[in-house]
Amino acid sequence: MKKNKTITLVICVTIFLGCRKFIEIAPPKTSIIAEKVFEESSTANSAMLTIYGQMYNDFNINPYMLSYLTGISGDELINNFSLFTDIYINNILANSTSRAHEVWKSTYKMIYNANAIYEGCNQSTKLDPSVKKQLMAEALFIRAYWYFYLVNLYGDVPLALTTNYNTNNNLLRTSAVQVYAQIIADLKAAQNNLNENYTGADALTTSAERVRPNKAVATALLARVYLFIGDYSSAEGQSSILIDNDNIYDLVSIDQVFKKNNKEAIWQVMPTNNPSYNTQEGFQYTPTAAPPNQGKSTISPQLLGAFENGDLRKNIWVGKFIDVTKTPNVDYYYPAKYHQLAGTSILEYSVTFRLAEQYLIRAEARNEQNNRIGAIEDLNKLRARARAAVSIDIPNPLPPLESTLTKDQVKTAILKERQIEMFTEQGHRWFDLKRAKTINEVMTAVTPAKGSQTWNGNKQLWPVPQTEILNNQKLTQNLGYEQ
Repeated sequence: MKKNKTITLVICVTIFLGCRKFIEIAPPKTSIIAEKVFEESSTANSAMLTIYGQMYNDFNINPYMLSYLTGISGDELINNFSLFTDIYINNILANSTSRAHEVWKSTYKMIYNANAIYEGCNQSTKLDPSVKKQLMAEALFIRAYWYFYLVNLYGDVPLALTTNYNTNNNLLRTSAVQVYAQIIADLKAAQNNLNENYTGADALTTSAERVRPNKAVATALLARVYLFIGDYSSAEGQSSILIDNDNIYDLVSIDQVFKKNNKEAIWQVMPTNNPSYNTQEGFQYTPTAAPPNQGKSTISPQLLGAFENGDLRKNIWVGKFIDVTKTPNVDYYYPAKYHQLAGTSILEYSVTFRLAEQYLIRAEARNEQNNRIGAIEDLNKLRARARAAVSIDIPNPLPPLESTLTKDQVKTAILKERQIEMFTEQGHRWFDLKRAKTINEVMTAVTPAKGSQTWNGNKQLWPVPQTEILNNQKLTQNLGYEQ
């Protein structure tokens, strides 16, 4: 497939939303359309902005679905929807129609579209230079963002860096180490070229909406990636950039964390203005009847039991539905980070990066560099924010961590704090179990309650969809899923 034809495809996908196929050969005359898209700042911006719309509207990979699928994979959520039983009991079949396979496909579509916008802007001689610079940097960030999820869900994955179909259709799986290296390279380039401010639809005008990546958003992901690969000095450095920028970013009260454009938010996904609900998380997690009857997930006993007394995060971020139709009544607990369910006025945006995570990143990075006092200080920042006032119902507010904790004790405290602070937010717990090498211990205990007899450590990675291997026989399958 020629490059101008593949660029035409992405415009069809992202702007007109009329194409159903991901890969198809467009008639040669449509290359003229592609060229015109990247001649004008308005149409080039439309192509980029539609990617963000897809991040909300693609039900395979929107913020709710990423949190839900990883949450039921691990020990966060109880699944009550039969369609996702295979993921819940960690028994995904490579040749099935599992939603895990749809995640692979949708993620690669996002990467393809980002590559196409990068190429289209790069080849354009007519775009405003400032717009061109911003759009190319955003495209690199988007590519890095989705490769982060691919490598953590599937392990080694094909590294597609162009829109060339013949090249992409014959790619081998690239080692996770190399994928991370590409992610870092993309993020550094994005960090250098993204606007310092949040920008509006024109990619130039400063905006109060924190929905379009800026330099800080690339920094946030870069800090996370450095932590995941064990580059603790760099992780601390990147997270400190954001923490120290307290004119723009700061912790807010527990009940404000998921409001749109709040000061803790680093990047949010803006919902479409659906009169039925604000965010997918609020709509999908909040029950209006007994959750099992609605197919809605509930919080697991493991997560519920991890909260300490006097922790406001349990009071405000965990909801309770009482099924009065049962005798005795049955209590169900559900994620309630998002409260605004109805109304045409959008009050909440889906949060993808926030400052609390940066405190957790820095705490872990500091502890791994033997600065346990600094790590404890960072953790206590979050615990102070979550500390309830003394009341009849809560006589013992959440205490600060003691400075006498050992390095190993601080490490345990960090992982627990991450479990409590970041639950049901785009896979943090599932990924933490794997990188901390505690997944076998945790899942061996949890799996029987899910309906499986035993846990298999190979299941911490999802399988490569068998259809992808049939289309590209150079691809190999993850261990434990071979046909």
